[in-house]
Amino acid sequence: MKKIFTIFAAACLFASCNLDQFPPSDIAADSYIKDDASLNNVVIGMYNGMYDVLNNEWAVTELRTNNVRMRESGSSANDTKLIEELDQATISTSNNFLDDYWKGCYKTIKRANTVLENLDKAKVEANRNQYEGEARFLRSLVYFNLVRLWGPVFIMKSSEDYADARNLQRSPVEDVYKLIIADLETIINGELLPEKVDASLSGRAEMDAARFLLAKVGMTIYQPGESGYSYSRELLAQVVKNRYKGSLVPYDRVFAVDNEMNEEIIFAIRYKAGNLGIGAPFSTLYGPLNNGGAVVVGSPKHYNYPSDNLIAEYEAGDLRKDVTLKESYINAVGEVVDNPVQGRFCNKFIDYTMVTANDAETDFPIMRVADAMLLLAEAISEVSGPDDEALALINAVRGRAGLAPRTLDELNSRYAFRQALRHERRIELALENQHWYDLLRWGIATSTVNNFLATEPLYSSYPHPVNPIEDWQCTLPIPTSVRNINPTVAQNPGY
Repeated sequence: MKKIFTIFAAACLFASCNLDQFPPSDIAADSYIKDDASLNNVVIGMYNGMYDVLNNEWAVTELRTNNVRMRESGSSANDTKLIEELDQATISTSNNFLDDYWKGCYKTIKRANTVLENLDKAKVEANRNQYEGEARFLRSLVYFNLVRLWGPVFIMKSSEDYADARNLQRSPVEDVYKLIIADLETIINGELLPEKVDASLSGRAEMDAARFLLAKVGMTIYQPGESGYSYSRELLAQVVKNRYKGSLVPYDRVFAVDNEMNEEIIFAIRYKAGNLGIGAPFSTLYGPLNNGGAVVVGSPKHYNYPSDNLIAEYEAGDLRKDVTLKESYINAVGEVVDNPVQGRFCNKFIDYTMVTANDAETDFPIMRVADAMLLLAEAISEVSGPDDEALALINAVRGRAGLAPRTLDELNSRYAFRQALRHERRIELALENQHWYDLLRWGIATSTVNNFLATEPLYSSYPHPVNPIEDWQCTLPIPTSVRNINPTVAQNPGY
């Protein structure tokens, strides 16, 4: 178990300031933020804002893919109905998962803006630079998620924007991306973040995280052959050079609670067990229902349920499968629970040492070395076709999984390499909230979901028809709570 690093120790102290309300106004910010130390506490509160984002991110990303499905049909439970909406793209504007995710994102953005508006309170230049870099990084990360999920969203860059929230309108997608790119380029060009943080600050953003994020933005909005795409390739090559030293951390150790912030992790949101208010909820969210404490304590919700489609995608002998998901467990009286409804669950973020519900030790990785390697392999192949460099990157990831290497004879075209690459990204990053964004980026979200709905066994026996989706359903609706504040805000088409 990790010790309480400085970031978490300070977070516990600062929690008494009621971060959900801090800062309620510019006056409150001015009265609290006086120096480097108090501004640092606000920076920590900004990171803690990501908890509300991640608590619900699985529902607006992974659940909407072919990796995850509803656990069963026919339940009258309220959360089952909400999950059904997201699972089948029949999403209501009042869906609680949707609303909570949106609010979590904008809370984090508000905290980032508070940091940026008070940088002059930091007297040490190195601190001032780091705090600015961290605020711009988290703001760009959250906006990147928002714009991919909702399209046009509200650009909030200052407390004045929040004061005028009732009159704001959504900004075009292009403007949101301009803000994201400007933030990340400011970090990189100004060298605002450290290349490596001190161990006591483990979990705070480093330069490679900003490079990685800008590269992923570029590969989302640019096409091969465009300068932005080429720059993404350069950034990824730098990240891989910095982080990959010829071998990868064993897959089962990447997510282990006693091996957190290992060499695989470029950026993660950190959690700490011990009833401190900063424990991870994923064991409770994902653990099997009614397991009697055999897997996790408390009353787990069995969310993020792995699909038959995902299980079928694994190659024989792939070491990643058992780490990512389980198809059975042994209950409290020694019986094997292996039926498709009760026995299967997301295993990747289960902390088997957890003693209190919603209070696990498990960190959640946002950026990993293998992700960067596979993105770089994709960029190389899409620009110039498959070559030894791109192949070596895929094979390094496959080798860690215990699988045989691929050859250029097998993957001798962009199409063949693309299909192999997409398989590896799906399996390597399964249940990490990345697959939906890949499907959108590749332009295959609608077709993938429709094939899934047509072939996943659950849906053929569903109590009502499960209809194919259309392209507009890949974009989320603006929550009712937002339009209650400002009824003139445009809703996304179809809702």
